[in-house]
Amino acid sequence: MKKKALALIMSAAMAVSMAACGGSDSGQASSGADSSAEPSVSEAPASATPASSEEEGSQAATDGEPVVIRYGTHWVNDLDPNHVDDVTGEYTMGEAQRQAALVALQAVKDQYNVEIEFLQYPVDVQTDLMTSVLAGDPICDLALMWAGCEPNILRQNVLQDLTPYVEEGLFEGSEWNLQDSLFGGYYLLNNEMGMTYFPLIVNLTLLEQVPGLQDENGNTIYPMDLFEQGDWTWSKFQEYLETIKAYYANVEAPDGGVYEYVQAYETDHRYAALAAIHANGGGIFDGGLTADSDEAIEAVQYISDLMDLELLTDCGLYDDNYTPEWTRGGGDFGLGCTVFTDCPNWLIGWEAEQCAERGENIGIIPFPRPDDMAADDPNYMQSNNGGNSVGILKGVSEEKTRLAIQSYILYWNTYYEALGGVDSVADYQEKAALTDLANYGVDIYNETYGDSLIDCYTYILQHMNVNWAGKMGLWDKPMWETILGESLYGINGAASYDVAIKARIGELSARIDTIAAALQGDSINDTYAPTLTSEAAVLTAGTDSASVDWTQYFTAEDTVDGAIAFTADNITVSEELDLAKPGEYENAVKLEVSDSSGNSADTSITVTVYNADNTAAPTVEAAEELPVIELNTDTSGIDWTAYLASATDADGINVKNSVTADLSNLDTTTPGTYDVALTVTDYAGNTAEITVSVTVE
Repeated sequence: MKKKALALIMSAAMAVSMAACGGSDSGQASSGADSSAEPSVSEAPASATPASSEEEGSQAATDGEPVVIRYGTHWVNDLDPNHVDDVTGEYTMGEAQRQAALVALQAVKDQYNVEIEFLQYPVDVQTDLMTSVLAGDPICDLALMWAGCEPNILRQNVLQDLTPYVEEGLFEGSEWNLQDSLFGGYYLLNNEMGMTYFPLIVNLTLLEQVPGLQDENGNTIYPMDLFEQGDWTWSKFQEYLETIKAYYANVEAPDGGVYEYVQAYETDHRYAALAAIHANGGGIFDGGLTADSDEAIEAVQYISDLMDLELLTDCGLYDDNYTPEWTRGGGDFGLGCTVFTDCPNWLIGWEAEQCAERGENIGIIPFPRPDDMAADDPNYMQSNNGGNSVGILKGVSEEKTRLAIQSYILYWNTYYEALGGVDSVADYQEKAALTDLANYGVDIYNETYGDSLIDCYTYILQHMNVNWAGKMGLWDKPMWETILGESLYGINGAASYDVAIKARIGELSARIDTIAAALQGDSINDTYAPTLTSEAAVLTAGTDSASVDWTQYFTAEDTVDGAIAFTADNITVSEELDLAKPGEYENAVKLEVSDSSGNSADTSITVTVYNADNTAAPTVEAAEELPVIELNTDTSGIDWTAYLASATDADGINVKNSVTADLSNLDTTTPGTYDVALTVTDYAGNTAEITVSVTVE
């Protein structure tokens, strides 16, 4: 057993919360970690071993003024250890992470005489990087990019190709800091470790209630057991789900879930398919487009089979394109409505906490592998979104680029060594598995399966394959996820995935080709479309269309060109708009403009035509469920439209937004119920009043 060693490691380990989308608040809040258990900085080493030595060509520290390396980010709260909240005056980083960052900053100062200056992008990384490089004045040296914005930035061609520095050997011994090459060049750096993203999780307590999953001695056969025995395969998982479904077929799910009965595997089909593809040794993009590979087709077919057997059920759908509700599967898992799901890592702690309140334990397990793949096959991988990326902007000198790379490598290696209280990043990874599981709320001390849970999660961390589809712009609509969803549900005339992906592979190839062409060119490309603003038009019936200047309802601004002038030629008026007939005409007037680089944008407005001669009062109905106001609420911020089910004028035009409230009887400083008169005024000036009971508590 590992319990004694585990206890020693855990007592010294520093809690780590991996934030999902760059924000520290979300990651730490959902982890369930006890910040009071974090050790003091004295537990971190006073110094850390540099990633590379002077003998290997590192620039030695020099006397005199330090060189400043500017490190840009979209969320400085999570990166700068000296940043404080404007309101509270407290440091915004978690204390353990802050102290590790301070140690890393000092190591960089001692080794290279470099001071790292953290700065937050003033507007948005995609525009700020592009405009600064175009102006010949890079906003920063090291540029952090939130996961998903890389495709646009790569198309802008504002990042340096770091191949010369790779060939120089700067990354030797610290290859984890360098992301895979793209089209023959290295553009992206890495500093994140242990991002499981959407792992397969299971409610172990719900499993224990299924008699069909027990051996001859009445002991539950857990997925971890099958994994360690080398039997955790697609067919075994299917059999497992069949047994669970049979047992829970008539067990009502708790309130709030998508389905009436407890599901065996309720999840987001996109992440289930992605996990199956990587478990089969495939990917959507792997140095080249692989969405139509045999591995991908076989994996999606497996997911399709599970759905056809109703063993995998989608977690609610947003729209007619069968887009799953974002993170809904994890939410239903926390409610106890499903046994398995693929849960975003930043929500696991929260869902585990809800399960724990009912006395239930969870586990994080690898996605199973195909039956014809050996358990130790190196192609058996787990899916990883890849997290944020970092690049070095064009316009940064060769000397400073080299120094920035060296400082970056030393900083992040020192950071993780200090954070974990270890001597190497490899040691940190091993310890991170334990701290991650503890933060996620996994019972690693369980005598029955604690060790197995550690082994499973450690395997996941050591066998993660980056989902490059997100970094290459192949994931979101109308790309791969749309093709997948339409093929799984057979909508819009889509055939099965193998047919659909081959028929539409050109769309994905075209997206990749634009990135490849940009990176192989010399020009900096403006890829950012103009920003359009608009306001709805309200006109009286009988208005002469020729007298309306539609341009007054729009503005257009571009990050490079500034204000964009446009005329009536840029505007299209719908033939359905009838200025003689009262009514609301949605998307009746459309503006489309382009900037000097050819990026286009469009927007439409609703035109309301009302009868100025109308004298009838509006028709108003109160909402069935009235919102409750929190004690001491500022009345100026109350949305009174929420208290109305509807408000229309004599022609059926919605006038709900023109509601005002008589606050003379309302006291939000004292709990109670108050009668508040709401007045609705239509466009012709007619009014109607309704009284609602407002509760303050």
